[in-house]
Amino acid sequence: MELFVTDLDGTLLNSKKEVSKYSCDTLNKLIDDGVNFTVATARTPATVVELLEGINLKLPVALMNGVLIYDIKEERYIDIKEINKESVIKCLDIFNELDKNVLVYGIKDNHLWVYYKEFKYAWEYNFYKERADKKLKTFVEVTDYKEAIKDSQVINFIIFDTYQEIKKVYDRLKEIEGLTINYYEDIYEEDCYFLEAYSNEASKANGIKFLEKYIEHDNLVCFGDNLND
Repeated sequence: MELFVTDLDGTLLNSKKEVSKYSCDTLNKLIDDGVNFTVATARTPATVVELLEGINLKLPVALMNGVLIYDIKEERYIDIKEINKESVIKCLDIFNELDKNVLVYGIKDNHLWVYYKEFKYAWEYNFYKERADKKLKTFVEVTDYKEAIKDSQVINFIIFDTYQEIKKVYDRLKEIEGLTINYYEDIYEEDCYFLEAYSNEASKANGIKFLEKYIEHDNLVCFGDNLND
């Protein structure tokens, strides 16, 4: 028995950032025929639920590179890989020292919150605009990150900048224990790079291993296009 897992951006989604009708119909037919299919993506439930609307998924999905396992049917998080508090504070101090606006993701009351300061680049605003006003995610503008996140399980940091600036942040963050840090060229924005940092207990691979609780399989088939796949 096989378990099929796909990435979204650059893989299942087309150039319009959508799942085509053909893909949707084909996947539903396969699922109805008994194929075990799910998604592992860097995205959050706020956009994933909308993107996958119309696909009759029966399995939970691995989100934010395995940081979260989310049950779409029950609308709840069933596993959360939180960044330890000490590492969170160290990261925030580095961002402050380097004068970087960062998107800080946290879970509180089964809801995803994103804390941010003012946007410096259009890249950041475009990212925000596409994802704001979603049922499952709330953006909150703050003046003090540490105060804002004190009651949340912090799970992720995201920064947008030029390659040179992103590399500076990466070189500082990699000294902190307990983190996985990746940076990539943005496939949608020209000359833009983004960095993300999250618990080193999380990965798409570990997220898929968690899903083994829900489906037995002999073979795993994965589809992806980037380093985090």
